Amino acid sequence: MPSQRDVRAWDVRAGVCAAASEQLSELSDDGLMFLFGASEEREQANRLFTELYSRYRIRVSTWCRRVARDREKVDDLTQEVFLRAYRYRRSFRGEARLSTWLYTIARNTCFTALKRAEDEPSTGAEALDAAPWGESGFEIQRRLEREEAFHSLWRLIERKLTPTEARVLALHYGHDLPLSVITRQLMLSNPSGAKAYIVNAKRKLRAVLSAHGNGRHLAAA
Repeated sequence: MPSQRDVRAWDVRAGVCAAASEQLSELSDDGLMFLFGASEEREQANRLFTELYSRYRIRVSTWCRRVARDREKVDDLTQEVFLRAYRYRRSFRGEARLSTWLYTIARNTCFTALKRAEDEPSTGAEALDAAPWGESGFEIQRRLEREEAFHSLWRLIERKLTPTEARVLALHYGHDLPLSVITRQLMLSNPSGAKAYIVNAKRKLRAVLSAHGNGRHLAAA
């Protein structure tokens, strides 16, 4: 059984992702993508991806139909767009709306398919695959800024949670310990034990990850 000292930052983050992912409908687009990019568990990532697909399938399909103008290819193109979104989920840092990010992927995917059908060499439509961050110093700086925004949201979450709340999340979701065991291990004397800390932690996480546009306003975090 892990002791309090065994709880590492990774365990806390795993706990945060698991707890916040239990009510996907309450997440903002930015909150959804934040968890999607941070998740290390395949099952959890798949659940978040399913939510993303549910929110944007019709819109992406419409974009693909406008560009490709071939109803028979729309389903394949839509699937490819979401496969790329899954592959590049960690490139999303909230500097633009999720719809804009997905539209860029859809446009590149469709243009690449059109060029392939015409047997013409690519003229840059596959840039998303070849060089997601670009090569210029400006793009490198933009990448660093996006990474800093991502870490800023983690710091905000860590500041919102008390040490005990973070520890309970890590032990319950990261190590699968029952709440009754955690209550005894941490010697929690409050009537509801560890459950109270889980409830409070989830409330704080919902407040952060359900806020509209949180990914674009992290400078104030």
